[in-house]
Amino acid sequence: MSVRCRACIKCREYIVIHPSNPINQVEIKRFEKVHSGHTIMTTDINEVKGAYSSFKNHTNEKDTQETE
Repeated sequence: MSVRCRACIKCREYIVIHPSNPINQVEIKRFEKVHSGHTIMTTDINEVKGAYSSFKNHTNEKDTQETE
C-alpha cells in the first residue's frame, strides 16, 4: 500500500492522508483552506517528498517565529 498525500503545486507543500484518523482529516481541511485557489493534487508521497515541504512542519515553523 502506498502512502498518499495532498500537495499544493504553487506553494510546494504537502500533507499526508491518513483516512482513518479524524485529526488528520481536520488538518487536511485546514491545508485545503490555506491553499484554496491554488492547484492541489492527490499523489503518492514519493512524488513530492524531498521536493516539497511538509505542511505541518512548515506551519510549526511559522508558529514558532510568531511567538518569539
